[in-house]
Amino acid sequence: CFVWVQHQHSCGSGVELSTTTPETLVLARLVTLRPHDMPDRPWAKVGTDLFTFDNKDYLITVDYYSNFWEIDYLTDTKSTNVIRKLKDHFVRQGIPDIVISDNGPQFSSQEFQKFSHHWAFLHKTSSPGYPQSNGKAESAVKTAKRLMLKAQMSRQDPYLAILDHRNTPTHGLSTSPAQRLLSRRTKTFLPTKTSLLQPKIQDSMRELTTNQQRQQTYYNRSAKDLDTLKQGDPVRIQPFQPHNIWRKGTVVEPIDPRSYSVQLDSGGVIRKKQETSAKGPWNDPQSF
Repeated sequence: CFVWVQHQHSCGSGVELSTTTPETLVLARLVTLRPHDMPDRPWAKVGTDLFTFDNKDYLITVDYYSNFWEIDYLTDTKSTNVIRKLKDHFVRQGIPDIVISDNGPQFSSQEFQKFSHHWAFLHKTSSPGYPQSNGKAESAVKTAKRLMLKAQMSRQDPYLAILDHRNTPTHGLSTSPAQRLLSRRTKTFLPTKTSLLQPKIQDSMRELTTNQQRQQTYYNRSAKDLDTLKQGDPVRIQPFQPHNIWRKGTVVEPIDPRSYSVQLDSGGVIRKKQETSAKGPWNDPQSF
């Protein structure tokens, strides 16, 4: 991420930086929330991610419209296996317009590029080291892990927990993920009238948009936009590990409003989010 160097002291974020630097970072961890565009129908945009639970690997795939997610156990994490699982979902729900993932080897491989080309969907990736830009999948992973852990501790069937979650109205909305994706409730152990299990088209767009705007307003109360970086601006790149040395680089070009291509002084070009980098100048070459 990129953070502008503007003031003499650390900001009130609780993060202290070296006072030997002539100008210290304004470490704007909370930049304003820019939510993804809301799709106008189910399964038009999906996010996907890998996670590990109880030493086993899983793939999660979540629909941006309905917040309905699927979990697949992975015998291995190779692209071939991930693609096979995604195809299983695509033949049931249809091919999405957009698939969002991180830059893991499963998704950055030539095999996945061929998959996106042959199946005619746009593949977008989040910036390395900044999983928040794949926030829908990250949120689904947290929910899935919570349900799986709770089921494990109580020795219950995790699939029943997932079933209940899919049929529970989402906070701030009047419908459940199942209703928004499938246009119907799905049968659980709870007594339910047959009429309630019949398909009924749900027009959730207004509710979804209002809920998204409410979340954005709440989040942005303590957030602030950063100034735009320009081609040629000197920057320092925050390492993935907090105690490692920041690396020098120069902005090559913007990739999207908050993501930039950076030429490292040590060689190589990387992609970084603006929130994890710092803009110069620096008088002390040993700073950071």
